[in-house]
Amino acid sequence: MGKDLHYSIRPFIERALNSHSAVESIEPIALDDFYAYKVNRRRGMTSLVVVLSDDYHFGSASLQSKPPILKDGGFFLIAKPEASGFEGNEPNEKLGIGKIGKLLGALNREDFWNYEPPKKDEEK
Repeated sequence: MGKDLHYSIRPFIERALNSHSAVESIEPIALDDFYAYKVNRRRGMTSLVVVLSDDYHFGSASLQSKPPILKDGGFFLIAKPEASGFEGNEPNEKLGIGKIGKLLGALNREDFWNYEPPKKDEEK
């Protein structure tokens, strides 16, 4: 359901989170069906829950099967690099959805669920 990830993915994500300037610490959260972390942030920002999705295609079915720990918001990380699907957020929910790059950008904002990465042409 949510733990079918290559053995290298979780250490990669943990390194990325631990080396981020906005992250104070990360704590694993024990869930039966998903890997998850509590990310404690610096600069007075609130902590957030990050849940890793193992879906190859992230869509409405993925959102319907999200774990209850995300009911009050958090970030649903599309953890497989080869995964496809939308990278948006749910209207009226404090839920960010996306791959690692979007998560790392969103960590700098208190309203992380509203973060949108720059468009390719804006990066240049």
